[in-house]
Amino acid sequence: MLNFKYILLFLTLLSSCSKNNVPLSNNSLLNTSHLEHLYQEVEINNTYLGTIWIYCDAPDYQLVADDDEGFTCVDDVARTLVFYCRQYKDSPNQEILNKIKSFTRFLLYMKANNGYFYNFMFPDEAINTTHTNSLPIPNFWSWRAFWAFSELNLLDSPELDSLKTQTIPIIEDLINKIDQIFISNYSTVVIDGIEIPSWVADQGADQIALIMMSLTNYYQINKSSVVYDLLLRLGNSLIAAQYGDKDKFPHYAFLSWKNIWHAWGNTQAYALLYTGRILQNDQFINAGLNEVDHFYPYCLERDFICEFKIIMNNDSITESDFQSFPQIAYGITPMIFASLEAYIITGDESYATLAGDIATWFFGNNSASQLMYDHVTGKGFDGIDSASKINYNSGAESTIEALLSIQAIESNYIAKGIVKNYK
Repeated sequence: MLNFKYILLFLTLLSSCSKNNVPLSNNSLLNTSHLEHLYQEVEINNTYLGTIWIYCDAPDYQLVADDDEGFTCVDDVARTLVFYCRQYKDSPNQEILNKIKSFTRFLLYMKANNGYFYNFMFPDEAINTTHTNSLPIPNFWSWRAFWAFSELNLLDSPELDSLKTQTIPIIEDLINKIDQIFISNYSTVVIDGIEIPSWVADQGADQIALIMMSLTNYYQINKSSVVYDLLLRLGNSLIAAQYGDKDKFPHYAFLSWKNIWHAWGNTQAYALLYTGRILQNDQFINAGLNEVDHFYPYCLERDFICEFKIIMNNDSITESDFQSFPQIAYGITPMIFASLEAYIITGDESYATLAGDIATWFFGNNSASQLMYDHVTGKGFDGIDSASKINYNSGAESTIEALLSIQAIESNYIAKGIVKNYK
């Protein structure tokens, strides 16, 4: 016999599917219609929490809940909150403000007693406390909650003051925890002949970069010496995981984890550029520019890359385990962010052009020659599995990463012009 609560949830979800938002403006490539389709409020303890469906499969694009994980998660809600916080700066209105509040309440609800965050929630609104990727530990979902809260605190709206006040102690507790994790100068380990910081082997450079983005946001609110010193330690560890040069592979790429480079979440260059700009740290800026200048063109020449390893072979770095696919929006967004940050820092229009060229991946300039973001419907598709196979599911990550990319592109008339002309 079906539980009444599940029936009620299904009817509510079905009702939400009828929403048909239009693009934010007639001249905009942003369309939040599908994001609205993925949006669902749940009521817990007389409080409405904003959630985003993790999975939404073609061809009918309805909710697909996972028995092991659940139907929504901190990872995706946090990224969605970042999108709406940034959108509010450009287009402040009550509807966006309400979304910001509901997503913030969800993240607050998912915080564990130890200061970290659970990740998944089941359709019956129970928190998933057992899945490996839902435990309250120092991992991506906790850092993304930190990132979202730091973006929230950059907003200026009296209506958000109460929520901001609730998030500040959580942020400061996370900062203390991060300071303990990265308490001293890093040691190094050697993997396949490649020497890397132990932090990169353990936590991953992609996680370190996400932490840096969050800390840099918070540093603009509270110029704490603890945060400043922590940013220097973390940034230097990323630079120590940068290999090659303009002529030698991997052309100043930042490794992601151990001796592996992967595209998804590879925000190291962006984190260094952004932090470098705020701290006026030329070393960080130059390291970030080197990857953008030399590795990004290499990626474009190869029609983008999924993953590879580097190994030391007879005193030379060589490529191993190269993979072109899958290609996903989560691997494109970091390159766009870094290219546009490089433009902000230097004023060199070639970086804005590069951002626009990279963004055309969403509009068919890819190995499969297919749309990966449909600005008419707002769907961001889940990935390119091969040159002849597209995953046309459109869940939370692919949709929000596409929207974050397009949102960034629309902030720059040069990049936007390239994308619109290509489209």
